[in-house]
Amino acid sequence: MRSLNLFQLFSFPTQHDDVNTACSMHTQTPSLLIAAGLTEALSVGVMIRRSGYLQSTFGGGNPPDLWFGIQDEKLYNYLDVIGDGGREAYRKMNSWDFFPYMPSYMIFYGALLLIQCRSAQASDLSWLFFIAMMCDIIETGTFNYAANQFPEHISSTIVRAASIANEIKWVSFGFGLIGLVGLFVHNSLKAKKAHQR
Repeated sequence: MRSLNLFQLFSFPTQHDDVNTACSMHTQTPSLLIAAGLTEALSVGVMIRRSGYLQSTFGGGNPPDLWFGIQDEKLYNYLDVIGDGGREAYRKMNSWDFFPYMPSYMIFYGALLLIQCRSAQASDLSWLFFIAMMCDIIETGTFNYAANQFPEHISSTIVRAASIANEIKWVSFGFGLIGLVGLFVHNSLKAKKAHQR
């Protein structure tokens, strides 16, 4: 039997899947997708709570992870405003960001998008969420490093790379969500028309 990638564990079989693979995928799909969804919901809840605590306790506004594009001066001003306690709280938030938040959104939304792509017989777009996660790792790792090194400044080249990763993250995630919603509507309308015949 051929090997399956991570997203295929959540997806519906196509006409090219053999019988054993199809049965295995149908058995695993509900439980794995539910588990991924619950983990994502828990992760989002924790991230919102930690971000809210960081802002209400130490000020500074939204953490850099929620910005679109990063400027050196703005980043260091944020790290200065939140102080030692805020930087420690920010590093703790980043630990949860790395795991389980990043893998959970990549698996959950990627799997949902793959299901919709296969249903529409469209090209696989689930890689958009993988790209978003990889850029998220670069971005968050850089911010964590900057927080650890503060008040010393890290290389402006590293900050610029993190800024590019940050922008790619949001663009990839945004296009992924648009694709997910668009394909869901398309597939729902197609199924409705087929049912009416």
